[in-house]
Amino acid sequence: MRRMNPILLLLAIFALGLPATAQSVTIERDAMIADTRDMPRQNMLRLIDPGVGMIRAMGWRCDSISAARPFLMSRGFTIVCNNFRYTYEFEDRGGNWTVSLG
Repeated sequence: MRRMNPILLLLAIFALGLPATAQSVTIERDAMIADTRDMPRQNMLRLIDPGVGMIRAMGWRCDSISAARPFLMSRGFTIVCNNFRYTYEFEDRGGNWTVSLG
């Protein structure tokens, strides 16, 4: 049986769990959104809204996206907000996705 890409699995979980009224966040004009073989830009963009939903659920700020990039050596990704003021890391910890201040 083929294993699903963990980032795509995270995307599917977020998509099923978020209310239909989730609001989009502004992506800054010069935002640095990763585009790699393992994580194409389009997939990274799909993680932004659910990621911002998790950030805001923790009571943190994210009004605009400055950067988004996958981790290089482990399962997770980083979202940077508000003109590079706030950095948040999303990590797979034992099958549970967590967000923390970076």
